[in-house]
Amino acid sequence: MSKLNLLLGAALFVSAAAAAQSGEGSPVFEQPYWTERPVIETLGRASLELPPNRGQFSVQFVETDNEAKDAMQAAVERARAAYAAIKSVAGENSEVTTSVMVDPYYEQYRDRDGDRIENRRADKVKGYEAQVSVQVLVKDVELAGTARAAALALGPERADPLRLYLERTAEVMQQSYEAAVRDGSARARISATAAGATLGDLLVVQEGNGPCLGRWTSSAGRVVADRNRRTPSSPMLESVNVTASKRSVGGQEGIVVSQSEIDALNLPSDRPMQTVEAQVCMIYAVGE
Repeated sequence: MSKLNLLLGAALFVSAAAAAQSGEGSPVFEQPYWTERPVIETLGRASLELPPNRGQFSVQFVETDNEAKDAMQAAVERARAAYAAIKSVAGENSEVTTSVMVDPYYEQYRDRDGDRIENRRADKVKGYEAQVSVQVLVKDVELAGTARAAALALGPERADPLRLYLERTAEVMQQSYEAAVRDGSARARISATAAGATLGDLLVVQEGNGPCLGRWTSSAGRVVADRNRRTPSSPMLESVNVTASKRSVGGQEGIVVSQSEIDALNLPSDRPMQTVEAQVCMIYAVGE
């Protein structure tokens, strides 16, 4: 071994010895606080059944004409009337989103097998189909059925069922969390009594599904779908025959929906409860 290697080895040995004496670089064991005193760990659980707080549906209006502009204007007029009818019922509790799509349709001919085929050449356009989609979110479930009935009274060519569901708002999550904390506190008192001890101060409250002293996964406020409970579907448009008519309003002709037409399409429906779960981990000291 060369003199240079001996010098480097000696230097490294001296540095390591100095670090060991000073404690630098050596692992430091930190004693968990819960080993210093007796504790009670408990998992608080809550499973709340809450009614839906949102309603959602959509309708589509379809018009055809030889001119794309005329077809689009006719469909938009009906959709505009539906928008006004929905807002007159639900007001600020509704969010309405609309979109327009226009497609050409072509002259048709039969091939040698007798099958009908469209001649998709630009000079063979027979007319245009315009479709206006109206997507509606109702934040007050009390108004959801009436708002959809107002849209149905305009006679859309397609209508999707009304869907009622529970949105995880801050209020819903806080409600489930509060219930889980109350349950955890009650479990801790039961544990202390059963063990012949007294419950001391609360040391830790942690949101999630525990355990407190180990691996953690947050799931508070989780909505649990119940396969045995399905949101009842409202009838599709084909089952109704009420259509709004054009009337003169303020000297101008427009599409108007009467209250009787809305009432005729506002069918009663139960509101299925949905389950919201929350869990918390709590650690209490054992009283002396």
